[in-house]
Amino acid sequence: MSIVLQGHKLNQRQLDAITPIMNDFMHGKIKGKKKLEQACAKALEAAGCALGYDTSMPGGDATVEQRAAAWMRDGDVGMSSRAIHDHMLGVPARDGYAAPADPDDLNRCIKLLELIPEWKPRMGEMAQRGEQWVGLAGNWGEICKCFLDEVGLDWCKGNRAPKTYLLMKQAMGERT
Repeated sequence: MSIVLQGHKLNQRQLDAITPIMNDFMHGKIKGKKKLEQACAKALEAAGCALGYDTSMPGGDATVEQRAAAWMRDGDVGMSSRAIHDHMLGVPARDGYAAPADPDDLNRCIKLLELIPEWKPRMGEMAQRGEQWVGLAGNWGEICKCFLDEVGLDWCKGNRAPKTYLLMKQAMGERT
């Protein structure tokens, strides 16, 4: 899932910045879509990550740690991609080691691995992180290829990935 504000897809840093605003909105302290958008834009500016700011990731000249830190700050972070990040860096998982539950989660994982390709050969290690990861890690290459063929990286060729979803569910041993 992603949140779009005024045509901009928000990254993790931006989501963190607007969380208090969203809480105020849910508790009725902010009324109306326009006031919500204005409050969000103001919070993003105050946090130094206004709409349209440069979220480009560092290139291959940056260290793995620099790229990982930039991804955490400005990337498309989800629970399963965060699980890969935490495992690969050897840091305790804040929210456990969630496996990608659907193609959108998978897309975030693939984008992380495109940024840090050094981790691709290590994906088999994720099998240590839970039953769902066993099947996914064992079929990672095939599942990623299916997704990229079906819809492309970051959904550039389509908006539905039923073949990939089926393959993911089968790999995790779930009934389809």
